[in-house]
Amino acid sequence: MDNYFNINNKKFYYQKFGKGKPLIMLHGITSSSNTWKHIVKTMKKYRTIIALDLRGHGKSDHFSTYKWLDFSEDIVSIINRFIQEPVEILGHSLGACVASQIAAIEPNYIRSLILEDPPLYHSKRVGREKILERFKTQLELSKNINKNEIFQALIKDNKEDDKERYKDISENLFNLDPRVLEETINGSALIGFNPDLILKKINKIKILLIVADEQKSGGVLIKKEVEKIKKILNNLTVLFFSNTGHNIHVEKEDLFIQEMRNFLNIK
Repeated sequence: MDNYFNINNKKFYYQKFGKGKPLIMLHGITSSSNTWKHIVKTMKKYRTIIALDLRGHGKSDHFSTYKWLDFSEDIVSIINRFIQEPVEILGHSLGACVASQIAAIEPNYIRSLILEDPPLYHSKRVGREKILERFKTQLELSKNINKNEIFQALIKDNKEDDKERYKDISENLFNLDPRVLEETINGSALIGFNPDLILKKINKIKILLIVADEQKSGGVLIKKEVEKIKKILNNLTVLFFSNTGHNIHVEKEDLFIQEMRNFLNIK
C-alpha cells in the first residue's frame, strides 16, 4: 500500500519501517526513497524510518517550483503536522542540503543530522556550464516518456553489468519532473539557500558530515570547504571515505551503516 502525506492538496510519497525514534531519510537529486532500501534493512531494527520522495521525484507530486527552500519547507511542514516530535535526518547530496536548511528553520525539532556529501558550495564554485555538463544527459533522459528507452540508453553508455541499478535509475528519471534539473542548471533552485547562514544557525546541533573522494565525486564537496564548515559548526564529526564516489551509502554500504550506528550511538 502506498503512503502519502497530503499538504495543500499535494501528495508526498513515503515509506515507513521499524520502530523507535524517527529517522527521516532524504535522497539526492534525480533519485527517490528507494535509494535507501538496503540501509533500511539494518536501520529499521533501531529506528522508525521515514524515507520520503521529495517534490518532483519518485511517486510525489510535481510542483511549479523547485527551490531548495521549497524542499526544506515541505519537510518542515511534514514534521510539524504528522511527526510532531524531534527527528534525526539522514540526507544525501541535495537531501543533505535540504536537511541542513530544515534544521536552520526548526532547530528544536532536530536531534541530529547525517549529511552525506552535501554540495553546499558546489554550484557557486563551478558555475552554470559545469552544472549543465554534469546533468545534461539526465535532463535529456528525464524528458523521455518511454521508461524502457531510458533504460536502454543508460546500459548502452555504461559498461557496468548492473541491470538492477540501471532499472532503478530509469524509474527515477522517468518519474522526475525535468524542471527539477532545469532550475538546478539555471541557478534559480538556489534562491533562498545561503549555506553560511544555514551553518551558523545549526552550529550547536550534533552533525556527522560524510565526505566522498574529491576526484571520484567530481568535487561535490572539497577539502577547503570542509575546513570552512569545521570552523562554523561546534558539534561536528567529519568522516572521509577514500576511493569512493558521490553515492557513498551505495558504494560502501556496510561501512556507511556502521558509521551511522556509531554516530547515533546504536550498539
